[in-house]
Amino acid sequence: MLEFLQASWGVLLASVFSVVDKNRPVTDIWRQLNTTVGGRLAASNPWPQPCFSSVNGRSTHNDSSQCGTVCQNYFNQHVARSDVFAGYSATNFDMCMSNGDQCHLDFMNPSNPLAFSPPADCRQGSIPNYYIDVQEKDDVIAAFDFARKNGVPLVIKNTGHDFKGRSSGPGSLALWMHRMKYVGRYFLSSDRRPSMPTQIHHSPEFVADGCPSSDVHNAVTFGAGQQFEEIFQYLDKLGLQMVGGSDQSVGAAGGWAQGGGHSSLTPTYGLGADRTLQYKVVTPDGVARIANACQNEDLFWALRGGGGGTFGVVLEATMMVSQVESYRVANINWPPTAPNLKQVLEIFLNNATNFALQGWGGYVTITTGNIILMTPRLNLKEAQESMHPLVELTTQLGGVSTVTEVPTFLSWFDNYVRGMAGAQALVGLPIAMASRLVPQKNHATPEGRTELLEALSSAFGLSVFSQIHFTSPYGFTGSNGSDTSVNPVWRTSLYQVIVVNSWLFDSTLEQRKEAYAQTTKSINYLRDITPDSGAYHNEADIHEPNYGHSFYNTNYVRLLEIKNK
Repeated sequence: MLEFLQASWGVLLASVFSVVDKNRPVTDIWRQLNTTVGGRLAASNPWPQPCFSSVNGRSTHNDSSQCGTVCQNYFNQHVARSDVFAGYSATNFDMCMSNGDQCHLDFMNPSNPLAFSPPADCRQGSIPNYYIDVQEKDDVIAAFDFARKNGVPLVIKNTGHDFKGRSSGPGSLALWMHRMKYVGRYFLSSDRRPSMPTQIHHSPEFVADGCPSSDVHNAVTFGAGQQFEEIFQYLDKLGLQMVGGSDQSVGAAGGWAQGGGHSSLTPTYGLGADRTLQYKVVTPDGVARIANACQNEDLFWALRGGGGGTFGVVLEATMMVSQVESYRVANINWPPTAPNLKQVLEIFLNNATNFALQGWGGYVTITTGNIILMTPRLNLKEAQESMHPLVELTTQLGGVSTVTEVPTFLSWFDNYVRGMAGAQALVGLPIAMASRLVPQKNHATPEGRTELLEALSSAFGLSVFSQIHFTSPYGFTGSNGSDTSVNPVWRTSLYQVIVVNSWLFDSTLEQRKEAYAQTTKSINYLRDITPDSGAYHNEADIHEPNYGHSFYNTNYVRLLEIKNK
């Protein structure tokens, strides 16, 4: 395992980057990059490092005060983890899973001293050695140039909410996009930047650069580092709303939108990719480009579904917004036992197609026995009638289930992220995840629904955490998706299923392999009965079979051509 710089600029072993110019000291190369980016190059350290008295095999002094802060905020993704470079929501991607090099606390009890007391050693794992705190396009251009000349792997990180490990990499240089909050200053030359940049900008009559003046949209523009909660709050004050995710920490312009972007609003308003009007992006050749329907159209198509961190570094995004409206919300709960789940799933599957056409969108959390769905299409009486079978059953099972009304999307979102209505995904632990998009045709007959019920029950029985994301655009009529590179299977599916397994801080290699094997075995129950379907690549198995077809389907060949370009 390579030894990484921890303390100062002057200590970086030449063996870390063996392909750099051998005629110049490594430190000079990094010092020069630091000068080029205005002093915003920094060495990275694992977030829990203050708890350890041994770091990368060397004795050091721990910091009990900072350690206490880390322990207290170990599961706080929105602020604590996303606001530090080395904070990752799925900790298996900041470690080296093959040899166990890591710097983890015990997620069952972060204050457990067994995780960080001697002989425990805090290792760099897969956390990049260095990162640039990106503030403008020239930082990205400099990073591309440096990586190309010196053969240094380059990764892109925003908030660290990545279930595929694309924002980490051992021995790499990272672009940290999280603090690129402002718009209007990053893309222009220094002499043209506005003196008063804004964090988020609403344009009631937005026209994409180079497009006809008649192509007008109500839109919002934001920097790459903006997170959903910030944008939702801004828009709500203006009486507006936007299709967005359910986790307040996720960066709206990053992997979410570029991967497709599913939402509880998707059944009515489409995917995030459907709503994106323009990107400002630096491509790997070091060129700053504007991508929309009227220029760099191939790049724009690829960025709308082909995957974050794949075709360039997005600095700014513009998306459609709409007027705020009220929602009917179903909050269904039951005691989470296997027999109860089977009864709930049977009713859910029997009604899933109608739910999608009625605009219901949201999440079924198997582990906690909860369904949280919302729709703007039905009035309260219609919504109560639609959900009556589920409310009646779960009440009989001993749960408390309601169908109510909220005045805005933000009011629902605030309740959801605070755990008052549903439960978010896990944070601060290893996440061995797999997923499957489940087509509507599997629900078309009683036989198909019975087969699906058995497959789902078997899959959920082999995972420690599982959800159904009822967030597909099946009921969305605004686009057929051909102008995006989103996997076409999304359009014919009713929902995606995710299954997760994990391991403890003191795991062995065999235990880590077993967690992934169990996840694969779990999702195979669904793969077997949906052979023509696929998976959402943002939340998929890192060992996904036939990934080109599964993630991209018929779009794969064109996406590869654009990637090569």
